[in-house]
Amino acid sequence: MSMEIVDAHMHLWTPHTHPWLEGVRDGGHPAGKFAPVMDYLVQQYTSDTKGFNVSRSVHVEACWPGDDPVLETKWLSDIADANSSGIPHAIVGNCDLSSPNADAILKRHSEFSRMRGIRHMLNYHPTNSIYSEAPHDNFLTDPQFLGGVGLLEKYDMSFEIHVLPNQMQRAADMAKKFPNVRFMLDHCGLPYERDEASMDAWRKGMEEMAACPNVSCKVSGVFATDPHWTQSRASLASIVNSTIQTFGIDRCVFASNFPVDRVNGTFSELILALMPLLDQFSLQEKQAFFAENAKDFYRLK
Repeated sequence: MSMEIVDAHMHLWTPHTHPWLEGVRDGGHPAGKFAPVMDYLVQQYTSDTKGFNVSRSVHVEACWPGDDPVLETKWLSDIADANSSGIPHAIVGNCDLSSPNADAILKRHSEFSRMRGIRHMLNYHPTNSIYSEAPHDNFLTDPQFLGGVGLLEKYDMSFEIHVLPNQMQRAADMAKKFPNVRFMLDHCGLPYERDEASMDAWRKGMEEMAACPNVSCKVSGVFATDPHWTQSRASLASIVNSTIQTFGIDRCVFASNFPVDRVNGTFSELILALMPLLDQFSLQEKQAFFAENAKDFYRLK
């Protein structure tokens, strides 16, 4: 495929830099077993994307250990400086926005030229901990956290909204409070649960999010949230089609979520699964989806 691709969500890691990987080597993550992707650096990423015109990549924080997330940004910046491809070209770092030190952390992040935004994962499931990465479900209404979100405008940083469908209404309320902050919804809103009631909640939540003009959405995580996608391609299609219909092609961006989605498929399989779903769109709209929208959002032009 010769069309330019900007991968708006990828990760680099090793068990040494990200020791939490050992806990999901043999399972325990919704995507499955991470054993095949424990060591994933630029060489592995470029091998996976070989044959595709991936011109830019956006690295999203990957739970760096300890209490100084700026160390991950430095590590990634050093990697980018040391390889001829410049991967990763942009960085979305981590910051506990509810912390009294949030402003200081954001300031340090902002000193790196590739820094573009922050992800503070908020997904919390009340009964199934495998879908939870936040310790509780109070962040979205916590004044201290919301104050941290407000700081992002000061540093021209975006915020990655990583929530489950039952949290989307509150996430939309948050986005409305900060019209000058750009928000990106991760992974089609994490539709892990596919029963009828859960899908109704997901569709309603997506409509709430899309009603906020400062929110865009990543069409990503489709292999991670649906590990058995090859057995039900209609399920994958329904998620992708509904996401694009709800947000509009102009507010959707492609992202691989590799190596998480790599657990359940190749980059080629991902592109081949998506392309037929885009047949209704013009060449210009496809170019926007695969590259231009992400360039605009992450200031990669």
